[in-house]
Amino acid sequence: METALPPIWYASKRVLRTIVQALVVLVPVVNGVGLAVVGYLREQTDIVIPGTVFVVLNAIVAVTALLMGLAAKIMAVAGVNDLLGRIGLGSVPQSQIVGREASTGAVIVAADPKSLTTRAAYWASRRG
Repeated sequence: METALPPIWYASKRVLRTIVQALVVLVPVVNGVGLAVVGYLREQTDIVIPGTVFVVLNAIVAVTALLMGLAAKIMAVAGVNDLLGRIGLGSVPQSQIVGREASTGAVIVAADPKSLTTRAAYWASRRG
């Protein structure tokens, strides 16, 4: 039986970052498109769009961002991350997985070179 990949660091921060990323992208895009549609309708027809439409649009964007954060949280669960790792979408890059322990199936991950503070520590980690 295989064990899960190493736990994801700062899973809650990843969720918050996903929510912020969604808001940074979606709020300007949705409001810009909404303004363009309102401008077009005002020029071409007699339809007047109330301002509350933008409140509703932004509420939909907020709910969408929260759902994206929920999906990020689910993907951070150890079993889901292990499943994603098997198809190349896990939190550990495939290039850093050096093998699996024969008796337990545990993932063996190479040391992150960026986390090593000295050249000697880096080379010592490369030698095993």
